[in-house]
Amino acid sequence: MKKIYYIKFLLLTALTGVVSCGPSPKKVVAQTWLNTNNVTTYYSPRFFNELMERKTTDNITVYEDDTATKGTSVAYVQQYVIATIDENLKKVEALSAKGDNKELIHASLEVFRYAKGIFETEYLDIAAMIDDERPSEDIMTAIDNLFGKYDGEMQARFDRLDSYAIPYAEKHDIPIKK
Repeated sequence: MKKIYYIKFLLLTALTGVVSCGPSPKKVVAQTWLNTNNVTTYYSPRFFNELMERKTTDNITVYEDDTATKGTSVAYVQQYVIATIDENLKKVEALSAKGDNKELIHASLEVFRYAKGIFETEYLDIAAMIDDERPSEDIMTAIDNLFGKYDGEMQARFDRLDSYAIPYAEKHDIPIKK
């Protein structure tokens, strides 16, 4: 009988340890900081230049029912930009904010949520302009206005994220490139 209680105690102790550990520091850095490269990849005037080139050459591919089809600029932004940001945002939201990772997770959420708002509004508006074949001058003006309006705040959010991510990674001996 003592043996059964001892085994139950060991299992309970092991289970408690697994549950209370939370995500590994590497996972936290990967999902909160490294995955923001998706934001920086899309948050660029170059993205729109490439999208306009794709539209001009009729080379916008989207997926419907797991089949590649010709698509619109709006559908492209929805599938490749917004869906990617949503996926990364959900990963960060699912992290357990405990101890020394709270500020890092919060800063990452701010970056993803801010970017998502821009992508779901202004990006879709500009993509619709591209689909409607509006004059390139109008499109370029809209792009310039977008980045003029949001660059300062976006950079501030990235700087804040870096201020938490770099020390967190260094504290946990996670190699990073600055």
